[in-house]
Amino acid sequence: MPGIKKRILTTFFSIIAILLISEGFFITIDYIILSKYMVLTDNMISEYRLIDNTNSLITYFNKRIKSPLDQTEINQFNAVYSETKNLLLKLDKTITSSKSKIVFSSLKNSINDIIFNVEIGVNDLKNGNYLEAVDRYNEANRKGGFIKENTTNLILKELEYAKNLQVEIDKVRLMSQIIGALLLLITSIGSVWYAIIFSQRFISPIIDLTKIAKDIESGNLNAQINNSVLESSDEVSSLANSFNAMVVSLRNNIKKLQEYNTEIKNSRNYLKSERRKLQQYLDTAGIIVLVFDYNNHILLINKKGQELLGIKNKEAIGLDWIISFVAKKYQLKTKNLLALLIGDPTIIDTLENVIVSKDKTEKNIVWHFSPLSSETNVSQTILATGIDVTELTKAKITINQLKEVDTLKNEVLNIATHELKTPLISIVGLSEVMEKQPKTMPSEYKNFISIIHQEGIKLTGLIKTMLTASRNEIGNQTVTKEKFNLADLVMSLQTSLEILVKRTDSKIKFNIQTTKIDIESDKIKISQIIYNFVDNAVKYGPNNQTIDINLSLTDDKFARVEVRGDGKGIPKLMQKKLFMKFSQLEPSLSRSQDGMGLGLYICKQNIESLGGHIGVESEENKGATFYFTIPLT
Repeated sequence: MPGIKKRILTTFFSIIAILLISEGFFITIDYIILSKYMVLTDNMISEYRLIDNTNSLITYFNKRIKSPLDQTEINQFNAVYSETKNLLLKLDKTITSSKSKIVFSSLKNSINDIIFNVEIGVNDLKNGNYLEAVDRYNEANRKGGFIKENTTNLILKELEYAKNLQVEIDKVRLMSQIIGALLLLITSIGSVWYAIIFSQRFISPIIDLTKIAKDIESGNLNAQINNSVLESSDEVSSLANSFNAMVVSLRNNIKKLQEYNTEIKNSRNYLKSERRKLQQYLDTAGIIVLVFDYNNHILLINKKGQELLGIKNKEAIGLDWIISFVAKKYQLKTKNLLALLIGDPTIIDTLENVIVSKDKTEKNIVWHFSPLSSETNVSQTILATGIDVTELTKAKITINQLKEVDTLKNEVLNIATHELKTPLISIVGLSEVMEKQPKTMPSEYKNFISIIHQEGIKLTGLIKTMLTASRNEIGNQTVTKEKFNLADLVMSLQTSLEILVKRTDSKIKFNIQTTKIDIESDKIKISQIIYNFVDNAVKYGPNNQTIDINLSLTDDKFARVEVRGDGKGIPKLMQKKLFMKFSQLEPSLSRSQDGMGLGLYICKQNIESLGGHIGVESEENKGATFYFTIPLT
């Protein structure tokens, strides 16, 4: 009876294949039915939403007309606008019924008319044409009345399609049930017939082999197996020969067990000796070493751990170290981590908690946990090594407190500058209007108004600088990159820079070593940095000086722009603080120049956002060279 295994597998896989085909057929039918219903249901939900969204779109458009600069209304309008467009696109793809498509086409045209009027109205608002925007709103509102009626007709067509679909589905389901019943009947009859035939050929030798196995189980290793079973060429014969080999192996293993017992005794004595040596090594370590079981009972603790906890080795062994020594608020966190580590040794196995010694002293400890596995890779204990980081933790707390103070300071500064900006805009605007009043106004009043206007513009510039620095710090800095020639950009600043240096009768000298320096960066930020460097050279330099602007390539990766002035120079200690926030060259009580010390700080933020580096080279009484590098690509 050769090939028992092959026959069993063939039969088994045949039955499985038939069942899988049947199940796959039913799953496919159900999936098709379910998917059609889901699409139909989803469409009707989207159609109801379309009514609300169209009305909301008209409503928010009306709110925008009333408050064109309200950013909240703009955001709500944009959200409803995008969702309405998406719903139209979705329904256009998913509606399959021909009748529904006809109704939807009319609905889509009506909604697109409304969207068209709203889009034109928004553009009118941006251009200041409020009356035209109102006309567009009235037109959109008039057409909005047709949307609900068209949508209702569409939903009725979808329901009619669902009714027809249900009739077809019932027919398909009836057919699938008949086919499934036939497949089940054929499979059941075939399986029973084959089981009866196969069992008669297979069970008989198995019964004989079972009797012999019971004899061997009772201790009779001399039991013999029938030769007819051994000589057959099927799997049962292979099993019988394995029994014979097992009996011989058992006889040999009994002798070896006696030899192993002796070796085990010697090994135990050796392990005790090695454990004493390991304890000595651990006691000399400068970290805490704990070994505990899965119930958190201490099995081993080194000298450092005993000193930190204020206990002796005998007192610690057997204690639950989490309950006994870990601070209460850290106990649950420690237990959870150890539970995860036991389930999955690959997870994060580092933890910081607080332990309480016998004298109630608290220490911050950073632990590293490692499961200790036996030769069979079965872990029953955990090794924990800990480092005392109490002082380090205190330092971290201080640093975090300083960071919170700095963050709070930035928030207060940002709020203050925003609050100042609004009244200043009114002051500057009103002063400009008053300056243009009739000449009958007394001259001294005109001077007062001129001073108000000039000082207001100056204060507005300071607030703008503070806002720029604050936005850059919180990550709101924007970079607009484009490809251009850096040499052309530098030379294009010549006219404005020459006007700037005329305040002190100074001159600008350009030294362009390479005229072709193609980069991709932000033109405005680079121009602002060069302008700021030249402005500082004018402020802190002598009259009738020559300010050099140098452009060169440092290597094949960076270009370098320098601005050199003939000022008094900058001490080395001041150079380190020069690009810090609110840092200035002159003492705050005796300085001759206006400003808050944010110009170079913002320059540093800008150039670093472009991937470059900023710096200064100077010696006392020898002028100063401010420079920055910018990547070529």
